[in-house]
Amino acid sequence: MNANGGKPRHPLVARILGIVFALWEFFRPQPWVINNIKLRKSQKLLFRSWLASWGALIMMLPNNSLKTIGNLSYFGMLFSVFIPPMYPVQMYIITVVQSLFGLLVGWAVGCAGMRAALSVRSELLIESTLQKVANNFQGTVNPDQVYKLEVFQGDFLDPKSSVMFGVFMAIGAFILAFVRAYSPPFMIFTIFGTIALDIFCAVGPLYPFAQYEILNSVLISSSAYCAMALVCCFFLFPETVNHLYLNVISLILGKVKAMLASQDGILSPQPGDFGPGCPKLKALAGTRIALATMYQNLTGLKMYLESEFSFGRWSGDDLMAISDPVLAVIARINGLMSFVKHLRDLPAPPEAFADVPPPTTVSSDTHLLHHVFNPDIARESALKVTLLNVLPQVKGATAELRGATIEGVAAVQALVDHVNSDRVFNRPGPIGPVEERLDAAAEKLRQALDDFKENGTHAILGAYGQKPRADMPLRSLYLGYVFGSTTIVIGEVVLSLVQKSGEISARRKRVRVWGPSSVKHVLNALFKARRKSEERTFGEEEKNESFQDEEDDQEKEYHLDPDSQPPTNVIQKFMNVLHLILQWLKTPEALFVFRYILITILMWLPSVFKTTAHFYYVNKGIWSLIMAQTILTVYAGDQLYNYIIRISGTFLGLVMGLLIWYTGNANGNGTQYGFAASYAVLMTPVLFIRLFAPPQYMQGVILGTITVTLILGYSWIDGHLPVISNPGIGWHAAWRRWTLVMIGCGASFVVMMLPPKSGRKAVRLRAASSISALGHVYTALMSAWITESDAGKDESYTASGWVKSFRSRLVAVHLQIQAGKQMMMLASWEGNIRGRWQREEYVKMTQVQEEMIGVLSQLGGALWKLDTKWRISLLHHTKVVDPNFISDLVSVFSSVSQSLTTGEPMHTVLPQTLLDRLLLHHQVGAAATPELSTRSEIGPEEMQSVNHMYYTSAVVAVYQLMECLDELHAITRRLCGEVPLRGFEKWKYLHKSRRGTLSRADTAVEREPLISEKREGGVV
Repeated sequence: MNANGGKPRHPLVARILGIVFALWEFFRPQPWVINNIKLRKSQKLLFRSWLASWGALIMMLPNNSLKTIGNLSYFGMLFSVFIPPMYPVQMYIITVVQSLFGLLVGWAVGCAGMRAALSVRSELLIESTLQKVANNFQGTVNPDQVYKLEVFQGDFLDPKSSVMFGVFMAIGAFILAFVRAYSPPFMIFTIFGTIALDIFCAVGPLYPFAQYEILNSVLISSSAYCAMALVCCFFLFPETVNHLYLNVISLILGKVKAMLASQDGILSPQPGDFGPGCPKLKALAGTRIALATMYQNLTGLKMYLESEFSFGRWSGDDLMAISDPVLAVIARINGLMSFVKHLRDLPAPPEAFADVPPPTTVSSDTHLLHHVFNPDIARESALKVTLLNVLPQVKGATAELRGATIEGVAAVQALVDHVNSDRVFNRPGPIGPVEERLDAAAEKLRQALDDFKENGTHAILGAYGQKPRADMPLRSLYLGYVFGSTTIVIGEVVLSLVQKSGEISARRKRVRVWGPSSVKHVLNALFKARRKSEERTFGEEEKNESFQDEEDDQEKEYHLDPDSQPPTNVIQKFMNVLHLILQWLKTPEALFVFRYILITILMWLPSVFKTTAHFYYVNKGIWSLIMAQTILTVYAGDQLYNYIIRISGTFLGLVMGLLIWYTGNANGNGTQYGFAASYAVLMTPVLFIRLFAPPQYMQGVILGTITVTLILGYSWIDGHLPVISNPGIGWHAAWRRWTLVMIGCGASFVVMMLPPKSGRKAVRLRAASSISALGHVYTALMSAWITESDAGKDESYTASGWVKSFRSRLVAVHLQIQAGKQMMMLASWEGNIRGRWQREEYVKMTQVQEEMIGVLSQLGGALWKLDTKWRISLLHHTKVVDPNFISDLVSVFSSVSQSLTTGEPMHTVLPQTLLDRLLLHHQVGAAATPELSTRSEIGPEEMQSVNHMYYTSAVVAVYQLMECLDELHAITRRLCGEVPLRGFEKWKYLHKSRRGTLSRADTAVEREPLISEKREGGVV
């Protein structure tokens, strides 16, 4: 019987149903497909790109046009899938300039190589070969054709000339590989520069005389397509960076609104809601990652905002002004993830707390932590003050504030959408109602914040009878305070966003044309290379750069060279440059560059050998060279992943290319109308995938679409233009393309193994870098806790110097962690050849770091709002800011990062848990500071203060950070190992027992004779 009481299914039926369900899951449309089919913007983008690509095909169909452009006229179609008009106008212009400039650079290097090669050619060899060819001309109808045949047979090849071409090809490959390694934004430039250089240097050595127009066909077809694409960008649904920027802000606000609305479900938890792998937790984590990624997209667009012409209400400067409060919202909303951790299954209380007596007064932070992390579950249940009892009070107390915050975000989103739609051809209704909604939302949010600050603590205290006593279990109260504090902080930054949006809207009353603010901004948009940690593809040995603002320069001043002082004279400066070059030769970037040059020369050589030159040219061997160059990467895992993605994309491209060709042309050489019709219909889904496929599949998608254009282009040219090389029509062109791709992949695999570079070390180094960055964020917050002046607390968040840099660092570290997750996925493709890779440990390490992001956000928000008088009065009784404890945390941050960087084991004498250190400082501090006149106890009245809520949130955040750091420490010890100190545990036990400071955890250590208590042959 089955679960429903019916008859059990036959095994064959069950297997068939399983296969059907599996196929359905595999072929079911993905969300990105469904969403983009429905979006009007995506439909416009697809139509614009389709029209430009179809125009590139139409350009090569007439015979006169085909003869004028030449045998490489398919490059227009290739451009149409490589750089479709999918960007705003200015960004697309820059992309087109990059691609064409790459072609011109490759052409220039090739021309220089040809000029040098001609100067070393043997005149005697040329004359004898020409005489031989002239003898062959006799009796022929078309001597020019015979001459071309002799050229491409390799009869005019000269070893000296070929060597010179090889030298210039190596120089060009070095330049392009160097740019590709160090400036990822110029990837398009390097790809098209490589294509131009390869074609010129593969064909150039075959000619005995100057032939500088080899790339004419490429440049004509590419330029013609770019002109058509620009016309489409300007006149078909034109879009500016200003429009795209506002659209991304609207998406961010939508995610923020959804995350705030989900708090109702968080405050009404059900069993298992927040366990490992639960849907709610996954949804929250996914939203947080999406917010950080969207803000990263905003950062990439900023440099274009002030350098374009746009038509609308808001200028680029206005959008730059609104981006700061948007960043503040993203950074602060991370604090909500910290509260979720408390809703998971409670762990066993730390053993160290077992030796701390229960608090009799509500005083220091250590007693506060005792309540939170060593709960008395039985008394909580008896007094009905469990977390489940208190959460309804928290939900009711924060309901008005959360609703006002959501309304504030919705009002700003409505304003942004209205401004973004108020353009040239689309004029929405009056903006008055939208501004009125924004003003009402600001007033409502301001009033809700004031009411919650005045009465919120009283509402949360409802379960405690308004007057909590020190002997009551206060865990649930403190955790409610944590959520309340985070809600206030988010409300404050949302209010700042609402106010800033209102100010801009009040200032911009009409639609107008906005131009670049200066020529400098235009030049920056054209030539500035963005070097961000998340954009780095290469550079395994990168430094731990954690500061993303102006303080970077100040921090770098502290870095010294331990081996030498700065150079002072010309000789020293020259030797220092030489030293830097030699150091660079050891980097992964240098290894990649030399591999790139090696594979370029090896795959190019068959084109200059007389026995293989004709075969290489006829079968388009140049594409195997281009494939080998473009698939080459630094790390083995990355390259193996690229093999799977690109080979799969090539295969699907072959299928789609054959389908388009035979649908429109059957078994013939091709008909103009049939080909144009089949391309128009069947190329639409291909372009849809090219435009909207997820980034992780984009390499394979691009190669697949290029394969489609090559099959179609070669098939049409072979049937309609007399050429020496006949790659074939339809299937014949397809199998040659597949063979060339596989040859390129095989060649790059061989070079990759000389020697292979594992991505696992890069994962470890990136983890070390992000942990070090988190340590810097922590020290910045501690500095704000102990040094900020009294004046800063009463001003807006923009006036506090540390706040802006803190949130920028926090988002930058989050993006760095996400980039590490991507690298981890690629490294897992390397398999377990040397031994099992502990991927699960790195996954856990990443999860802990993500938790630390939320904890640091909570800590920063609490410090931002905590009153200075409260902070100072409790400073000497707050052990989480004890100088020795701060030193302990920084030491562990540094030790963990350093161990991961070097791969060296950690020493076992380092504190296994920082809680012991905190309690030790509590005991020492209690004995050493009895004479301080500052506040040491918090009475019932003060517990109802909103500042006590901020203080509680800050202290709990530090403890959570401490727990996360302990876990990172334990993971690092498991990964890198430990160096034992013989007798240390016994000595520690004896030392504590003599001082009377033994803890319950220490009693498990059996006392044995110490090395210091005896020695061979006598007693000490």
